[in-house]
Amino acid sequence: MNTPKFCRIAIVVDDMRTFVSEAQRLLGIPFVRPKLDEQFVGFHVMFGEHGLEPIELETQMPFAKDGRLIEVAIDVQNADETRLLLERGGYRPVVSNFLPVPAANEYLFGRDFHGLPLMVCTAGDNEAEMRAQGPFRALDDAPLPKIGCVSVVVDDLDRAAADLTRFFGMRFVPTDPAGLGERALVGPHRVKLVARPARAMAAQYEMPLAAIEFMVEDLTAAAARFTAAGHPVLHERLLKSGRKSLYFGAAIQRMPVGLYCAADDDEVIGRVS
Repeated sequence: MNTPKFCRIAIVVDDMRTFVSEAQRLLGIPFVRPKLDEQFVGFHVMFGEHGLEPIELETQMPFAKDGRLIEVAIDVQNADETRLLLERGGYRPVVSNFLPVPAANEYLFGRDFHGLPLMVCTAGDNEAEMRAQGPFRALDDAPLPKIGCVSVVVDDLDRAAADLTRFFGMRFVPTDPAGLGERALVGPHRVKLVARPARAMAAQYEMPLAAIEFMVEDLTAAAARFTAAGHPVLHERLLKSGRKSLYFGAAIQRMPVGLYCAADDDEVIGRVS
């Protein structure tokens, strides 16, 4: 399993039932409730192979005090070693989450790391935990539709990219910011960094989250579902294939959504320039 790489993103939703229903209707993605959810007090979680993890809060939780974006989870070779590396750099985890099946921890770091709440996981641990209640594939192996790229805003693009390379081994190349800001960097790990967010788009963001970009097989059909539901296309990026990536902004309970055809994945995540 290749690392480092994005594996999931957790966001706060207003109402889990209606969020799941809307996400299934517009995106075609299924959800399951992890057994681990029984251990959580004050909030409920849903999971999916597609990489989206909605969280509904019953009470205000410390890890959710800064907005809807809870975590951008990154698979690494060894979460404990990465935690130690970050701690030597002056960063401390704000939450340590124990996964019983692999008997291992994953670590959520606070927004003092370039404003990004990063969850550090050992690759395969979450899948092992979820497989205790049924088949569960890693994001790379999951069927479409699924998350292909997560775009986040940072104050200092080059410094943030350098630190992600230093602590995680993540490599970046320049890419089209797709209307989200003035500059952007991306990599095969599926994280896009955006600098100087576009003023016209800023109202669509849940800072620092600018977009969750879903890979789909039939872009025309997926886009039609969004527009029919009252979510117009706010920006189009023309790709080398002649197809487009589409940005709908805050579409499902303030979740900023983008769509692109899976055939264009290499360009979107910077495998080809």
